[in-house]
Amino acid sequence: MTSSALITPAARVLRRQLCAAALGVLALGACAVAQAQDASFPSRPVRIVIPTAPGGNLDLLARVVAGKLTEAWGQQVIVEARPGANTMIATTAVAKAAPDGYTVLFTISGFVQNLVLQANPPYKASDLAPISLVASFPIALAANAALPANDLGELVKLARQKPGVLSFGSYGTGSGGHLIGEGLNKAAGIQIKHIPYKGEANSFPDLVSGDIGLAFGSVGFYARQLGAGKVKLIAVASPHRLKAFPTVQTFAEAGYADINLAGWGGMFLPAGTPAPIVDKFVQEIRKIVAMPDVLAKISDMGYEPVGNTNTEFAQVIASDLLKWGAVVRDNNIKLD
Repeated sequence: MTSSALITPAARVLRRQLCAAALGVLALGACAVAQAQDASFPSRPVRIVIPTAPGGNLDLLARVVAGKLTEAWGQQVIVEARPGANTMIATTAVAKAAPDGYTVLFTISGFVQNLVLQANPPYKASDLAPISLVASFPIALAANAALPANDLGELVKLARQKPGVLSFGSYGTGSGGHLIGEGLNKAAGIQIKHIPYKGEANSFPDLVSGDIGLAFGSVGFYARQLGAGKVKLIAVASPHRLKAFPTVQTFAEAGYADINLAGWGGMFLPAGTPAPIVDKFVQEIRKIVAMPDVLAKISDMGYEPVGNTNTEFAQVIASDLLKWGAVVRDNNIKLD
């Protein structure tokens, strides 16, 4: 007779009840651990890594967020700039960091563009866990004030009359401005030469002097330059017209929806960060973006506040991978 045959029906019932109770204790224990993890975080300083140089708009925005997090959590949140390699130095550093919530990435849409521009990028989208898209960064196409075109329709007509004569500056090879400019060339059947610069400010003197007729940059940057009357806005890559520039068309309104791709600033944690910590960041960032003083600062920079959930941000990333990828493939754009 086997040992199992010696077990009475009552004993079997008791064993099942004990097993169920044990599983319940384990589940409660796991829940308690998660809650304790959430409650105790952060217990030491948190570091926000940005991929751009100190003093720029992303740095300023990151410091606003860091200050609010410091107030909310009672732990110091510092901003560390790690510029270079088209945002990849900062991104890979955070992707390889311990997934404990103490190292955060606050980056721009170059995060996506690198993934579609390179055959073997040093990181994957899945290496990082989205927190929130903090703000949308509309991209402006500006022109020298003397250029005989005031909107995209007039610009396309002028470019067709003078193929290869006009040129546009961007804030770097592979940047959003570069991709949109090449996308416009293909979509409109025109030839405007691309000239890359190391940042939007670097192209501005050549735009004012007339060495280049057009340049891409952030709306916030060009909004500060319009008062001198030396440049004008032709179009913006934005989901909608901007309140500050109600007469300036979006690329979509002008008939170029496929390149109407705004940049953005969003926050990530290393993949594998415990869900309670990710959730804590999501909730706090959304509160911060909704604060009146933060909304005002974001608007002053020429940005559009968002503050969505991590699920919504993940959907934006997936959509951008498809859209930017199509622009890159259709125009055979490669990093030099």
